[in-house]
Amino acid sequence: MSWANKPKSFKVLQTPLQVLCARFSPDGKTLAAGCFDGSIVRWDSSTDSFSPMPPLKDHSGWAQAIAFHPTEKMLYSADSWGMLLARQYDQPSPKPAWKVDQAHQGWIRKIALSPDGQWLGTCGADKAARFFSTKDGSRKAEFTSLPWDPLSIIFAPDGKSFLIGDMSGKIQQRAFPTGEVLRDFDASAMYKLDRIQDVGGVRCMAFNPGGTKLVCGGTKPSSGGFVQGASLWLVFDWKTGKESFKSQGPNDNDGFVYDLVFLNEDVVAGVSSGQPGNGKFFIHKVGDAQPMHLSNLPNCHGVAAHPAGKRFAIVATNANSSGNGRVLDKEKNYPANHSPVHILEFS
Repeated sequence: MSWANKPKSFKVLQTPLQVLCARFSPDGKTLAAGCFDGSIVRWDSSTDSFSPMPPLKDHSGWAQAIAFHPTEKMLYSADSWGMLLARQYDQPSPKPAWKVDQAHQGWIRKIALSPDGQWLGTCGADKAARFFSTKDGSRKAEFTSLPWDPLSIIFAPDGKSFLIGDMSGKIQQRAFPTGEVLRDFDASAMYKLDRIQDVGGVRCMAFNPGGTKLVCGGTKPSSGGFVQGASLWLVFDWKTGKESFKSQGPNDNDGFVYDLVFLNEDVVAGVSSGQPGNGKFFIHKVGDAQPMHLSNLPNCHGVAAHPAGKRFAIVATNANSSGNGRVLDKEKNYPANHSPVHILEFS
């Protein structure tokens, strides 16, 4: 597959509200996205029509994170009120298979599945990481009172350890399920103390298929308040733990890299969101100075790669969304933001 050619806009899936994240199922037949109203919207992606499926509406807070089981027809989701639940995603209106109403005290930032699909890891704003059985939601282990706000979590390729990326720019590897600290990765370039504000943090992480490279995304902060920073992603050699590659955006309006995925052993796809209205979808080969592909889309927050590698779903924001009340519709009303999901296709 070549990602150097310019992709075509295959379809734009319109949503009436803002979307936080999106993922394709492992078989590529379902595209799901978590929304600000707590719903999970779905499309049948087995055909070119991307027909809408009934939304799932069991969450009360923002549907912040979703993940598909690698082999079973299960979808896991977490929200900003601390709920974690599991559902069969290929049914019209499935009831939760199980749910944990307070998996965390408040905002669950990210969730991650173990490689064998048996365990679900979570991290939250209560400075805790917890692990649950994907079968019934029972708790396997928990680690509380983490020194910094954990923003991202991922299992190591062998499933014997997990990694937490936090606000301070530290990635800590711990044994699973004991929690023994094994080593730290230095992503401190993604953190700045600006007056009294902590700015930045490790927002996302991913491994390449061979498990030899770890990539993390965030920003190189320049100021707090109305946060300014250059988009930044780092690659670490998994064996040595040393940084092996860095890609930084050209200016302080680039903002954060919010989502990343390896397409093969050396090619990364990701999205960024900055101010005012800046956003990018990129495909970049590790080691190259410039990306293979770069698209400008307003305020991107998620990217999902179809298993075939040809199509990508990018969660963006509606154009001319300045957030300051000056952009009005034909009736002179200030329209609410929404998130078009762009389906791009490479030849």
